[in-house]
Amino acid sequence: MVTAIVIPILFAYFYYLTKKERRKYYEKWTKIRNVKEEAWIKGSIIDVQERKERYYHHYFIHVIDVVLDDGYKKIIARTQLPATDLTEKPIFQKGETIICYGQWHDGIFLFEKFLTGHSTEV
Repeated sequence: MVTAIVIPILFAYFYYLTKKERRKYYEKWTKIRNVKEEAWIKGSIIDVQERKERYYHHYFIHVIDVVLDDGYKKIIARTQLPATDLTEKPIFQKGETIICYGQWHDGIFLFEKFLTGHSTEV
């Protein structure tokens, strides 16, 4: 008798926790591209590396690393965006000069907005 009451309550409780956690990660996933504009860097593009990473269960993100030469050293600038059908990935070409607006995090410059020599702000 107790089992007939307790087991459905446990299932409902864990379903609620899972749904709450999933909603939290969905919100973080949709906002992964948002980066504070605390600093800016400028350099010419040496290399571009793109990859797709798992963020949470069935949520994926596109990670684009742009290696820049600012005249003194090489800098890795990274942009991350949710992997959806509606998301347009920016195109970076080697040799272009780029200005990235974002923030430093663990030695990598995270950015959302940028200017290139051939385009407008994205």
